[in-house]
Amino acid sequence: MVLEHFGQVAWDEILGDTGLDDGAFVSAQSYPDEVTFRLITTAAAKAGLTVDQTLHAFGRHWIKAADQGPYANVMRILGGSLLESLMNLDRMHASIQIAMPGAQLPQFTVVSQDSRSIELAYHSRRAGLEPFVCGLLEGLMERFHEQGSIEFSGSVGDARMFTVTFAAPVNA
Repeated sequence: MVLEHFGQVAWDEILGDTGLDDGAFVSAQSYPDEVTFRLITTAAAKAGLTVDQTLHAFGRHWIKAADQGPYANVMRILGGSLLESLMNLDRMHASIQIAMPGAQLPQFTVVSQDSRSIELAYHSRRAGLEPFVCGLLEGLMERFHEQGSIEFSGSVGDARMFTVTFAAPVNA
């Protein structure tokens, strides 16, 4: 996302500021959360955004990048609608887990749905990624040409709850 929106110079500056080396990043590999959050925090400061704004933007960007990049085939098997995709996220994560056995992938459960909304439970060991999930959900809505809004409504037990509300009724 940094390369696409700000260019190589900005990426090199972020790497320099974080003490990381571009050669350390390989596709289809997981990285320690500390490294990821160091990059996000530094990128946010460089862009003049908050960490939450950066996470949100990255969530939206990730959907587009995955759809056009190495995860394109995986994205296609998610399904032909937003609801179908949300219901298949855990299946997608299971296939990614095979390629990246050390990754700590989240779980998603569609709790309820009707023609106006979908309530989704998100389970993850990682804290603070709610803005990223909102961005991902917005990116998925855009992918399926849906209009509406995403709301993080808090936690219930270990689940973080999100509601997708459609601007117009959809066939659920």
